[in-house]
Amino acid sequence: GTIRLKVARNLVIGTLLNLIDNSIYWLHHQAERNEEGINWEKKIYIGLSENEASVQLVVADNGTGFLIATDNITEPFVSAKPGGMGLGLNIASEIMTSQGGSLTFPSFEECSLPEEFEDGAIILLTFKK
Repeated sequence: GTIRLKVARNLVIGTLLNLIDNSIYWLHHQAERNEEGINWEKKIYIGLSENEASVQLVVADNGTGFLIATDNITEPFVSAKPGGMGLGLNIASEIMTSQGGSLTFPSFEECSLPEEFEDGAIILLTFKK
């Protein structure tokens, strides 16, 4: 069935685009570091699930995962990206909070993801129903 949420659609779309943009950047960065001859296909996974209280949207990739600790990665000006301002995940987290939800970094074991995403970045957007 259809899932309806009361959120600022443009803000949530902007958040999702930021996460996908981050994955594209880091997957490209990882591909440049891989030795020639390694057959590695860049992948991004987006999944949707729900329970009685919330809707969860997971965004994952099969890259290196986070290069800095996720416990403070949403703080402003924290970035592993050369020349990065460190505001993307900060703004994404603030948007999720403003919409009554959350942005978290679950472990692979906490998610039902294909095995190829085990070492990559995993972000969970949770929206309250």
